[in-house]
Amino acid sequence: MIHTHPAMTRHFNRFLFAPLFLILALFVGCENIPKDLAGLEVDIVGVRSFTPSDTGGEMVVTVRCRNETVRPIGIREVRLNLKINDINVGKGVSSKPIATQALSTNTSDVTFAIKDSSIAQQLEASFAQGSVNYDIKTQLMIMSGGQLLHSKSSSSGNVSVSNLR
Repeated sequence: MIHTHPAMTRHFNRFLFAPLFLILALFVGCENIPKDLAGLEVDIVGVRSFTPSDTGGEMVVTVRCRNETVRPIGIREVRLNLKINDINVGKGVSSKPIATQALSTNTSDVTFAIKDSSIAQQLEASFAQGSVNYDIKTQLMIMSGGQLLHSKSSSSGNVSVSNLR
């Protein structure tokens, strides 16, 4: 039987648990956005372009990021899951980072590659109506204090597509 001194056991336990706490802190910080950054909202302000093809097509939407916080926030990437008139368009990603000043808005374009020609045809018919309803689920990638944070939200609305006629 091996006997250890109680002080040695305490140091050994601290040695084992310190890395565990550091790893846990990293994972917890990546999934939750701090409350002072929670004032970010995203909505669609327009469909910039729609190019149908025999195999699907491409659609570019303009999103508005509203920063309702009292500090500037740099958004590295905007990821959207979009439905237009209950048609699942799919996922799109912004092409560039967005800087939003405190209590202001900024816009960015998000491109959707449509890989199914039947979805492109349904969208084309919807766009002929002049306006469409949308539902989006948004994930923002934000750098804050050297950490990459994720902010998830959803919104819906109506947008004019008369520019596509």
